[in-house]
Amino acid sequence: MFLKFIISILFTFLFVGCSKTTIVLLDSGKSHNAIIVSTDKGHQDINKTGSFVELTDKKEAPTKVSQMSQEDINKRFAMVLNATPKKPKSYLLYFEAYSTTLTKESEVTLLKSLKTIEEYAPCMVDVIGHTDTTGSNAVNIKVSLKRAKYIQNLIEKKGVKVIAITAKGYGEEDLLVPTPDNTVEAKNRTVEIFIR
Repeated sequence: MFLKFIISILFTFLFVGCSKTTIVLLDSGKSHNAIIVSTDKGHQDINKTGSFVELTDKKEAPTKVSQMSQEDINKRFAMVLNATPKKPKSYLLYFEAYSTTLTKESEVTLLKSLKTIEEYAPCMVDVIGHTDTTGSNAVNIKVSLKRAKYIQNLIEKKGVKVIAITAKGYGEEDLLVPTPDNTVEAKNRTVEIFIR
């Protein structure tokens, strides 16, 4: 099955002074990674990372499929690759019960997320809080937002460049581990840091 991926795997490069277009298939990180390049005169299936075709006119068939090394891709398409947004990343932080105190493991994860924010800067960051199902829904929404705002403040204190940072609390909605009401579940006491 051929899928058309436009962002992150299909790059078009127009050479100055001529009308040749090169279309290269990059690794999308998915098991099915392919595109079909089609004109009025024919088509080519590109289904191997680094494969490419060239086009000179929509009235001409694409050239036969050739292979380009990663080194050549990096050289020829440096401007495009550098302008391509990085893939979003997310980190899950866990909290002690009934508090904004991070677990020891999550303190390490927080440091990793701060480093990623610095690498992605300027970027957008969503901080999304959740709780387990103990307590009322109204209280849990407040607790999850309090945790999210706590993490938002820690990020802001680092002084990293962000375009926008938002904190949201969803309480016991969209649980990581579905549980019945009034169930203690440490994996549901989370804040997700979503970086894009």
